[in-house]
Amino acid sequence: MKTGFSRLLQMLALLLLSIGSSQAGGGQTGSENKVLVFGGTGQLGSAIVRELVAAGYPVAVFVRPSSDRSRLEGLEVSYVTGDILDAAQVMAAFDGKDIRTVVDATARGSADDEFYPTAMTHIIAGAKAGGVRQIILEGSVGAGDNVKQFPQANFGRMRSTLAAKGRAEQLLIDSGIGYTIIRNGILLSADLPPTRTARLSTDQRLMRKITRTDLGILTVMCVGNPDYMNGIWHAVDDSLDVPPQYR
Repeated sequence: MKTGFSRLLQMLALLLLSIGSSQAGGGQTGSENKVLVFGGTGQLGSAIVRELVAAGYPVAVFVRPSSDRSRLEGLEVSYVTGDILDAAQVMAAFDGKDIRTVVDATARGSADDEFYPTAMTHIIAGAKAGGVRQIILEGSVGAGDNVKQFPQANFGRMRSTLAAKGRAEQLLIDSGIGYTIIRNGILLSADLPPTRTARLSTDQRLMRKITRTDLGILTVMCVGNPDYMNGIWHAVDDSLDVPPQYR
């Protein structure tokens, strides 16, 4: 009887520990989950890398030979050099690296809209070969069919880019890899401090402002977290004012 009671207490203790771990974040931390970041030298990508490093994740950043790494100066990260539009070079970035999570924070300022689906195709191929468990895509409000939710917004020349980003989203959704899509609406200057009041919403009718650091914090929250797996979220900060046309 005592042995059975002791086992019951042990099981209860394990259950409570499991609940506590889930409430603390739900995902793997530290050396258990190596993260590969694409676009990590950009304004948003570097904010995400800083938050990942601060949270204890080992981080590798995929960079072009000519990439300016100054935003990552002083951070303990490793680098993988290559061109995201070169399938073989992206594949090599996963080879033997034991990557478990990928963050795609890439951006292309030119009119080459095919960049987004092409880059995602290469990332997915490498992720499948490398045994990646989750791809987090930093997307845009209005991507793909989501543009229909904002008839009052003037996306102008961005419409073709948003359509391309929608195709990249669908490639990820159809890939069979665990995915998290975080759409941002109005990204504020990288110089602005975080409000630490931002949140992720499943309401895809929302377009809100958010600081890059807050978006980085939300991204880290999603790493390995089953609560944010296989879905699309809009990054929202209710403490910041929103232009009337986006309300």
